[in-house]
Amino acid sequence: MLSIAVKRLGLTVSAALTIGWSGSAFAAKVDNEATVVARLYKDFAWQAVASQTDLFGEDLSHQSKSTLEKYFAPALADLLVKDAACQMKSQGICNLDFDLLFDTQDPRVTDLEVSTTSPGKVSVVYKDPVDDKATRIDFAVARVAGTWKITDVLYNRPEQMSLKRVLSRKLP
Repeated sequence: MLSIAVKRLGLTVSAALTIGWSGSAFAAKVDNEATVVARLYKDFAWQAVASQTDLFGEDLSHQSKSTLEKYFAPALADLLVKDAACQMKSQGICNLDFDLLFDTQDPRVTDLEVSTTSPGKVSVVYKDPVDDKATRIDFAVARVAGTWKITDVLYNRPEQMSLKRVLSRKLP
């Protein structure tokens, strides 16, 4: 009878260790360059399908500095906050006149993919469901205080526009 109890105890301990090890393996967070960009789109891509701020909240460009700093390096978050303040003060457009996540004023999005393309560079590619045109946006990312943050956004237009450059222009 003692041998049965020992076997059961051994099986119980083995099962607990297996569950514990695999559980912690599943709980491990993926932390690479693409994570911060994917989280940004997960939290704010609703802007492409809804405009009800009473249900969804403010769009990305009108978030608090503390919220923006979850995704953006402090310097870029500061530029976004200054542009939002300018928009509130002037009741109009300042430097940012497009949705920074989709490089357009009226986003239509399908098949969005986020991928690391090289060290410090993450790309987002999506299609327009009407004309099937693919758009690519590149994010420069770097570790800031041990966490991946977006340091700039590069829009693949003929003039290779940068979010930092757009927001750094003198405000009206």
